[in-house]
Amino acid sequence: MHVRIWGTRGSYPVARAEMLRYGGNTTCIEVRVGDACLILDAGSGLRLLGEALTNGTIPPAADFHLLISHTHWDHILGFPFFAPIYHPHTRLAVYGLQRTRSSLRTTIDNALSVPLLPTGLASISAHIDFHEINHDVSFELGRDVYITTARANHPYRALGYRIESPEGILTFVPDTGPFHTILFDEEFIVWKGSPPVLSAREQTILAQMQQAMIALATNADWLIYDAQFTTSQYIQFPHWGHSTPTQALEIARAAGVHELLLFHHDPHRMDTELAMIEATQQSLAPPGLRVRMAYEGMELRRGTEV
Repeated sequence: MHVRIWGTRGSYPVARAEMLRYGGNTTCIEVRVGDACLILDAGSGLRLLGEALTNGTIPPAADFHLLISHTHWDHILGFPFFAPIYHPHTRLAVYGLQRTRSSLRTTIDNALSVPLLPTGLASISAHIDFHEINHDVSFELGRDVYITTARANHPYRALGYRIESPEGILTFVPDTGPFHTILFDEEFIVWKGSPPVLSAREQTILAQMQQAMIALATNADWLIYDAQFTTSQYIQFPHWGHSTPTQALEIARAAGVHELLLFHHDPHRMDTELAMIEATQQSLAPPGLRVRMAYEGMELRRGTEV
């Protein structure tokens, strides 16, 4: 398993000198397992991946599997700028959360169409198949590549993914709040100064979601996890559906992962701040658990850092 990180930011891309170390593009990760090329999220980093594929910087691929955690803008805005979709030989399978309001295909098509963009899926040459999935499902992609999903605690719901093969295990949870305080569903919680009081049913659901998330990450070589907020930010904005580095570390510790990569960096967070957070969380980690900030250009293989 060979992992390349093309985008690490949350909310929107940034371009400032103080943010170059960890990168300014939004979420996108490439995973190569055998002959399979998997892409996690289609943020602005997807454009860089497309360029690298077309100019020969990295090995080409004709078939791609795009696993979308959810369709908020920062996770799909790179889709229309992914160069391979304009080549007729490209085959792209897109996986995303099944919803009642709009199909996955319609959501992507609308994001590419007038008045937002002048293209639309009809102008794309690649062969694209859309697959709507839910949480708590497992399926196989290619030979010996297994995908499992879990529900993240995020407004309008989102998915976490586990990619497992004989070459390694990667768990990807780019957007999730912690599993207390607020239970998100198909809505955005209106902020009224204090978190809502949870019912016994909601507390039970959150506990089940937390256990499912821990199971998703159990014994993973790498856990890439939402750590956008500081503790003070979370207290102000728990209804935005993001976690803190400490909350990410709690999941990693419970799951027994080998390495935690803090992800979905706040667009206002400078390199110096991210480095300080990384050092603090590593000092709090149990023996055997490595903690790092994910950065644009990071490459991972089991047992090595490329």
